[in-house]
Amino acid sequence: MTSRPVSENTAATAGSPSSGPLGPGALVGGRFRVEESVREDALGEVLRAQDQKTKKPIVLRVLRGDLLDAAGVKKLREEARIAARLAHRNIAATYGVGTSGRPFVASEWVEGHALSEVLEKREAEGRHMSLRGAYNVVAHVCRALAAAHEKTCHGALRPETVWVTKSGRVKVTEFGLDKALVETRGPDALTPAEQASLAPEVKAGQPPTPRSDIFGVGSILYQLLTGKSPAEGFIPPSQAHQDATEEIDQVLLKCLAADPDARYASPDEVRSALQPLVADAPEVQAAADFDLDVDVDVDGDGEVDEPAPPVAAAPARATGARATAAKAPTPPKGPPKPPPAPGAKPQVGQRVSLQDDFRGGPAAGAPKAPVAAASVDLGGLLAKITENDAPRWMVVKDGLDHGPFSGRELVELIVKSDVREEHDLLNMDTGERKPIQEWEEFGEFIDQARIRREEEARVASIARAESAEKRSGTFKIAIAAAVALVFVAGVVIFFATREAGGEEEVAQADLGDLFERGEIELSGTAGILPDPPRRRRGGGGGGMRRTVMGGSFVGSYEQAMNVAIELGDATMSGGQGRLSPAQVQNTMNRQLNRIFNACVVPESRRGGRLGNVQIDIAIAGSGQVMGVSARQGSGAFKSCIRRTVRGVRFPSFGGQRMGARYSFSAQ
Repeated sequence: MTSRPVSENTAATAGSPSSGPLGPGALVGGRFRVEESVREDALGEVLRAQDQKTKKPIVLRVLRGDLLDAAGVKKLREEARIAARLAHRNIAATYGVGTSGRPFVASEWVEGHALSEVLEKREAEGRHMSLRGAYNVVAHVCRALAAAHEKTCHGALRPETVWVTKSGRVKVTEFGLDKALVETRGPDALTPAEQASLAPEVKAGQPPTPRSDIFGVGSILYQLLTGKSPAEGFIPPSQAHQDATEEIDQVLLKCLAADPDARYASPDEVRSALQPLVADAPEVQAAADFDLDVDVDVDGDGEVDEPAPPVAAAPARATGARATAAKAPTPPKGPPKPPPAPGAKPQVGQRVSLQDDFRGGPAAGAPKAPVAAASVDLGGLLAKITENDAPRWMVVKDGLDHGPFSGRELVELIVKSDVREEHDLLNMDTGERKPIQEWEEFGEFIDQARIRREEEARVASIARAESAEKRSGTFKIAIAAAVALVFVAGVVIFFATREAGGEEEVAQADLGDLFERGEIELSGTAGILPDPPRRRRGGGGGGMRRTVMGGSFVGSYEQAMNVAIELGDATMSGGQGRLSPAQVQNTMNRQLNRIFNACVVPESRRGGRLGNVQIDIAIAGSGQVMGVSARQGSGAFKSCIRRTVRGVRFPSFGGQRMGARYSFSAQ
């Protein structure tokens, strides 16, 4: 693994945040080099820094030393883990938490201006934001919240946490941090001005909920339209803004209801209620609203951005924040949309942003045809993936984290269908996590593997349907043609490999031939299993619990994980160390050929069909195997796996024991 999102495990013995300010050049968390101090506020110091591993700019929020106690830091870690899983274009990514010296949070650097700054300037000039501009901001905030509410809530949404980037993107920041603060310190963690945007229940000390965020949305919209704080008393926007209506007043009153149950149930409901009310609002240039040379996305109320026209070479994927388009709007290249019906109202979102990079493909709803090998340069994609290759990819599969894998290893797993489109993929360098199908560099490999599986399944289905019939010469030709389609669907690629003496190109081959050419080695994947719940001592138990010396072989995985261990010496006094998935995987991969020869081949000869094999292993701190359970196959196969894996020796670690799952394909 080359890099990890910073976490509670971050080792930071040098340059840890101290009680004083951190100057340029200071190293925080052993990884982040401070470039400049941006500002200080009630929470602590905000720094611009560079990640020394990824060389990307990040923002470090170094908290005051007295802000959180031990329980508060623990809560911050928990919320940061959840926030790090949020992936949406309107959410500023949270990378993690460091806790040496003062606690600090590392997150995405957003180049732009906080909404609070825009509001302050508007108030000084005596001007309001346009109705359409206010809606655009709130609509994107609602999109961010809709994505976040699947896992968490913000907890303290306010103008200081909403940013407009110089490229026109609206970003909501401080996910994880603010929820932890208001739950552990209460509203007093924020300034009185910021507390005005907090829901009444949060001010009263209750934990925030998604409906608390709805209040925050209403507070932001209210301030955008009136220039006033909700703490100053409610002034109907229809009386303060020339374009606001009484219907907008009612939407705001529902958002700002004191009773959470009286508010809108979701951010999407807020957006849907507002959209028709601003459809006739005058068009205003974004620069007039924000005094910035930006072009804020106009919300399309369900419309998606137009894809860019096809290009000869696949574009490089932007890391961190997505690539942004030029400020001048670009007319769509596709066929013109049908004209609106006579008398139809103008649609919000008629202008389409091209800020995101897109993959070419068929129109929405059209079936996706197999891609010809000549039109997709998988060799070029592989060369791109393996440039500066390192084990930075974690796969979430079967509820477990597998990896880390290098780019080449991940492609091999995709080709073997061990990793599929339904699995999530995490880049450990950037902290970005999303379904693997959405990663442009791996999407084509996923598509080709899926097409190959579908063709194989279709051929197998034909064979089964016709198996009872007499095979005529014509039937045999049809089957041969169907089988040939499998290879036609496989893509011809140049699989680039690097040798010590230079770079060698592998001859053209479809995905199936990669096995024969030795480009894909036989290997499996591993994940760490959670420890079982501890049994209570004493009580109404019926008999004494069995006790063994650490490292003794017990039998099954379940038996080994529940047996009591006689520690024997102080060196095994219950440490919490454990092996990584990569260590388990590497150890078992070295044994896989032996497992195949001893267990898989005999099982196949007996007529067994194993598919994907999962082996759960209980490992003692000494590295010895205490218990093994195979989850597939006959009794003879499971016994063979137990005998074979029993003799495997893993690296030693500091804990008493741990559970791991090793998986491989036996198809």
